[in-house]
Amino acid sequence: MNNKILTKRLIKDTSSAHWLQKPAVTIIIALLGLALVLVVMTRNIAKYENHLATGDTVLLALAPVDPRGFMQGDYMTLSYALERDVFAALNRDPGSYPTNEQGYVIVALDNNKVAQFMRLAANQPKGLANNEMAIHYRIRNGAMQLATNAFFFQEGHGEAFEAAEYGLFRVNDKGEPLLTNLVDDDFAVISPKND
Repeated sequence: MNNKILTKRLIKDTSSAHWLQKPAVTIIIALLGLALVLVVMTRNIAKYENHLATGDTVLLALAPVDPRGFMQGDYMTLSYALERDVFAALNRDPGSYPTNEQGYVIVALDNNKVAQFMRLAANQPKGLANNEMAIHYRIRNGAMQLATNAFFFQEGHGEAFEAAEYGLFRVNDKGEPLLTNLVDDDFAVISPKND
């Protein structure tokens, strides 16, 4: 007798959720999910567009990387000389300690907007000199995350980017760098010719 009561309750419980199985409800849930995705994507695009439009320009010198990993098909691996300066100021070797930390590297910009290491700060500093800028960095598991470590380009244009000496960034008010282009040693933006 208890089995019959339990079975009736189970049937009632599953039938009350039956409305979720209707096609109209499924379509509405799918459309709401799609709308949410579109709102998030639009917000992120607007954020990056604002970053590009209002960020301050800075050039970060590229550091040599493993030549076997430099060109990887349609992208190149990037490393920055500033990363070595940060590790030297922290008195640590890259990859030598597993701790996580973050802060700001204060750089001075020369007449060509090339960043030169000045000092480190734990928090975003206020009252920097006119030629100074704070760039946010993170160290995760002994690896520096200063800016993007890859630059993507159109297939077949890799040879033009071999002349890259600097990464051209726009840095927002939070100290976050956004890579826009690569620059050669004459401070010209590299733009490969289309064949």
